[in-house]
Amino acid sequence: MRRLGLLSLAGTIFAAGYLLVGNFWGGAAGVAVLFMLPWIEILLRIRKLRLPLRKQLRQATPPAREMFPELDDITGDIEAAGFEHAADLGWEMDGYRQFLRLFANTEKCEEAAITYVEQNQIGFHFTSLTSRAADGAVFITWNCPVPSSLKTLPNVHLNRMAGEIEFKTLLGGHDAFLEGQGLKREGLQVVDADSVRVSVERDMESQMQHNLSEGLLHREGEEHGRYSWRGMLFLWFQCLRDIFRLS
Repeated sequence: MRRLGLLSLAGTIFAAGYLLVGNFWGGAAGVAVLFMLPWIEILLRIRKLRLPLRKQLRQATPPAREMFPELDDITGDIEAAGFEHAADLGWEMDGYRQFLRLFANTEKCEEAAITYVEQNQIGFHFTSLTSRAADGAVFITWNCPVPSSLKTLPNVHLNRMAGEIEFKTLLGGHDAFLEGQGLKREGLQVVDADSVRVSVERDMESQMQHNLSEGLLHREGEEHGRYSWRGMLFLWFQCLRDIFRLS
C-alpha cells in the first residue's frame, strides 16, 4: 500500500507537470521537486539546531498520557518478556524533548528502551533492543519510524523493523539478528539495571564525537555542535533512502 501510494503521488505530480508544460521534462521536474521537499525542513529548522555534544540524562517524568498513551502497554509487554525496569531518563533543549524508559534483562544480556521524542507538541516513539558483544560491537534492533539523523559508529550494527510491530515480534527479530551474526549469549557483555544508563550515555557521546570527526557536525562553542553542509546532505540522503525503502 505504501509503494502504491508513493507511485500514485509521483504519477499525479508527473501528469500535472506534463499537462502544465506540455512535455516530458515538465513532469520530470515536478517529480524532482517532490524529492527536494525535505530541504524545506532542513534549511528552515535543522540548520539552526544546536546539539549538545554530551547529553546529560536526568531522572524524568513520563510524557502526559494524552501525548503517549501507549507507554504503559509497551512497558507491560517488555516486563512480561523478563526485562527489569531500570530508569526513566530524559533531556530537553530549545523545545525539543527526549524521554527514555530503560530496561535490563540480566539472563539474556539484553537492554531494552522505549524512546519518546517530542517537539512543538508533536511526538513519535519507538522501542529498541541492544546487545553488546565482548569485543565492543553493539547490535541494535529497533522500530524507529524515521531514519537516523546521525552516522552510527563502525562498531554499531542496526536492524530496523517496521514501526507497527509488537514487542514480542521485535524481540524475535533481534534474536534472529544475533543468530545471523553468529552471536551466542556467552559472547555478550553482562547487563544489569545499573549499567544500562552508563552505556546509553556513553553511546550518545561517542556518536556525537564520531559525527564531529566525520564532518557532519562542526563545533558551536565548547558544549554544542551544529550540522555542517555535509551533515545536511547526509540528512537529505537519509530521507531519500527512507522514501525508496518504504519501511
